[in-house]
Amino acid sequence: MQLTRFRVRKFRNIVDSGDIVVDPHVTCLVGMNEAGKTAILAALHRLKPVGRATFDVQRDYPRWLANKDRKAGIIDDARPIEADFELDADDKAKVGRKFGENVLTSATVTVHRKYNANTTFWYVQCDEQAAVSTLLAKYDLPEALKADIGAPATFEGLRDALEEAPGDDDTDPVVDAARSSISTGITELLGNKSLVDAVLAELELPSFFYFGEYSVLEGKIDLDALTEERDDDAASSSAQTARALLALADTSADALCSDDYEDRTSELEAVSVDLTEQVFEYWRQNPSLRVKFDTDRKIENDANGHPRVVANYLHIRVEDTRHHFTNSFSHRSSGFRWFFSFLAAFTEFETRSEKFVILLDEPALTLHGRAQADFLRFINERLAPGAPVIYTTHSPFMVETDRIERVRIVEDKGPKEGAVASQEALTVNADSLFPLQAALGYDVAQHLFIGNSNLLVEGPSDFLYLDAVSRRIGQEGRTQLDEHLRILPAGGASNIPAFVALIGRALEVTVLIDSGTEGAGKLDAALEAGRVSKSRLIRVGEVIGAKHADIEDLFTIDDYLSLYNKALGKRVKATSLGNGDRIIHRLEQLHGKFDHYKPAEALLRNPTLLDGLSAETLDNFEKLIQRINATLQTPPRGSSS
Repeated sequence: MQLTRFRVRKFRNIVDSGDIVVDPHVTCLVGMNEAGKTAILAALHRLKPVGRATFDVQRDYPRWLANKDRKAGIIDDARPIEADFELDADDKAKVGRKFGENVLTSATVTVHRKYNANTTFWYVQCDEQAAVSTLLAKYDLPEALKADIGAPATFEGLRDALEEAPGDDDTDPVVDAARSSISTGITELLGNKSLVDAVLAELELPSFFYFGEYSVLEGKIDLDALTEERDDDAASSSAQTARALLALADTSADALCSDDYEDRTSELEAVSVDLTEQVFEYWRQNPSLRVKFDTDRKIENDANGHPRVVANYLHIRVEDTRHHFTNSFSHRSSGFRWFFSFLAAFTEFETRSEKFVILLDEPALTLHGRAQADFLRFINERLAPGAPVIYTTHSPFMVETDRIERVRIVEDKGPKEGAVASQEALTVNADSLFPLQAALGYDVAQHLFIGNSNLLVEGPSDFLYLDAVSRRIGQEGRTQLDEHLRILPAGGASNIPAFVALIGRALEVTVLIDSGTEGAGKLDAALEAGRVSKSRLIRVGEVIGAKHADIEDLFTIDDYLSLYNKALGKRVKATSLGNGDRIIHRLEQLHGKFDHYKPAEALLRNPTLLDGLSAETLDNFEKLIQRINATLQTPPRGSSS
């Protein structure tokens, strides 16, 4: 059975979540803190929990509705969880073998639970007449009995038809034997159940395995407390995760309290090696960590002065082989503790034969972005092939933008509507959309920086000038910008140093800056730090032999003034300009600051301006383009070439 849809109603801050469609492999619930994501998982977990988890009116029913609904007498009928499951081929074959191939009229099974009832209510559509026909076809019925039975639509009708009329003296032993055989067949098929209940008895509902922040192991575990019976939900507390760890080691708290130290630790050591290897298949942050176990006892003297064991403890310690020290598991990063604890709980559970669905509440929340990406890989490669996974997050790094159809957005719309879930991004507010927007933005940025053909410029005007003039000189068969080059505006000269610091070490990037630009000193520091290759930092002044120059200074004065005048409606002549080496500064001295993008836009929108550029301007741009293209063949940093 495959979970395909579920709906939560009247549970905590949820009035009606709406239908939540479940992806066959991974479903991601995205939303702000306190939006209702955890409540959705908690309600679904209670449908058939691994361990103990029940609905409780006092604890779970929406507080602002409880009194009103209690007076109206509708609490007992509320369905806090309802879900649809699709029957797989094995399920259908199993039902078909027992009741007939055409008994199921739908492959969907609907299941729900109520408050104050430990019963799970099932529903499936069946053709009872087809089941009756299948049963009767197993018997070689006398013609007389066939006539008496007819074509009953239900088993109840069949039973009625099988009963002899009182006082009938013309009974036929053969007919009586057939009647008896059919009655026995009905009993064997249904027992005392209805057909629907008998069909459902053949099916197994998947269990729901929940893991959240309260499931993380402690560094010091009281073994005596573990031997006590608890009502904790499985994997929903540190104690339950510890029990799972001991079960995985094929031992128990009682065994670890024994007098034989070797017996107490040998199995745990084997498990620690196995779990550590699994962790580091996906944990890249510090591969030098090793998890170790030890046992300890607290001994006190009794009233007669005799020593006695008053407490037994299991210690989980982490060895850092890089720095040669060990410390308590509780003192390691919360991300590592969460990952290891989850593996301990899940690995023990997945050894069981039952089908299950994995529910993860804010997994990998305390990991940084790259480590969260590793955990997503863990979900897709390790978990999803074995069972459907539903997880909550508000981190953009836990959203897969290439699988956006898996995302459901959760938001709390206030007391009247409560928390709702939607697959339609246009219906939710901006705050709820933020993780998705951030994930998309990050993904776009990652796709921009691919390979070595990246050119970082100050702003969009640089981009327009380079692109337009490159096309213009290309028409004359001259050198154009390399077709693989990506021009990336940094959003201003002051942003370039930070931009380079963020991406320069991981990616080969060419940087074009105005000579004497703001932040040039920080760029020099980036050169010294090896974040940018010296040959890939280009100053405009190098091309035209000027100490101070902007990209606009590649134009002759008359060419640039034609752009400036067209864009701003001016009639400035070269003779009107003041003194200086930068045309931008000279124009600002004359008419004040202006939007540098507008002349570039004028060049783009007016082909006559582009066609009218002088040979000197085209030569200057071609020299710059040749210099840029040459950097793309520059050996990477660290090369011996």
